[in-house]
Amino acid sequence: MDRQRGIVYIAVGAGYVRDAERSARSARRMHPDLPICLFSDVPSEDPVFDIRNTITNPHRRSKLDCILKTPFAETLYLDSDTRVIGSITEPFGLLERYDMAACHVENRHPISSATARLTGDSVDPGFTGFNGGVFYYRMNEKMQSFFKRWAEEYKKENAKFDQPIMRRLLWEMPEIAVIAVPPEYNLRTMRSIIFRSANESQARLLHLPWYKSNDSVAWRLWRTIRTFRFDPRNAVLMIRAFFM
Repeated sequence: MDRQRGIVYIAVGAGYVRDAERSARSARRMHPDLPICLFSDVPSEDPVFDIRNTITNPHRRSKLDCILKTPFAETLYLDSDTRVIGSITEPFGLLERYDMAACHVENRHPISSATARLTGDSVDPGFTGFNGGVFYYRMNEKMQSFFKRWAEEYKKENAKFDQPIMRRLLWEMPEIAVIAVPPEYNLRTMRSIIFRSANESQARLLHLPWYKSNDSVAWRLWRTIRTFRFDPRNAVLMIRAFFM
């Protein structure tokens, strides 16, 4: 097996392992030859995984412990609540020049989005940060250092979310060469999927609350549908734009 490039899932609990299996099968349909690795505390017998590793001390963010143990030189990490619907291999080419490639965080409201709040004064507000559920990286000494610090800071802060820490560390570690990839590789809202014009690029990967089978159907449906929410202030801005 060629271990130059591959996909890694890290799942704790039977529900998340089941979601990872479904996501991995969607990736396999699009990329039959791309190896897939699973780290989990609950065994999976699904043949979609080429490599399986056991998590011995699972916790809420076991991904921070396992992600640097990737068996691949170049890795695409995927959360379990994703579905691959198009080609997702193109950003691997960016790793010839960059250490990491990911999509910007879409939910950046500092009050309503807990995972994207601006934490501390050390990070410039213009530094958006990246979504921690879908990203490409090459394993080298710099990334090993970054992942170790990410895990250490998460535990030290007894944090609930890992994404604000990821943002801060990428700001504090400019030696990590990171680049943004287009949003179609990590679509997070229903409006970004449905209201795509013919001039926009093809959707490649969906990352939605609906795919979290541990949650109730009603909660998953609400969290997915609410990404349609319309802010009336945008209508005012649109009207003003025609007269500027």
